[in-house]
Amino acid sequence: MTNLITKPLVKTTHPELYAKHTYHMSKAYKLTYNYSVVDDYILQNWKDTTVKQMAVDLNEYPRRVSYRVAVLRSLGLIRSKHDLERRNLMKQYRVLMTWVDAIKNELKDVV
Repeated sequence: MTNLITKPLVKTTHPELYAKHTYHMSKAYKLTYNYSVVDDYILQNWKDTTVKQMAVDLNEYPRRVSYRVAVLRSLGLIRSKHDLERRNLMKQYRVLMTWVDAIKNELKDVV
């Protein structure tokens, strides 16, 4: 079961994000939409849930959720799920292991 957030996390750490409300979609009235609930939900469920599932859970548009993910990522509050450093290291590891196998085969032939 997920832990429920009782007070806004992002709103207390970055209040400048919520100083100005803007009009984005037809679901929101002009100058009234506040992203603090969406941001807290994303912060809490980022590692386990996809953007599409978060949009369904929050009854929001997926583009709106992905926009907030980009904002939180730019602030450094969440990290990308796709770790490029790990991917590059794994690719390098596979190349090196093929070299090791080739060297072992050559050593068998020499001895």
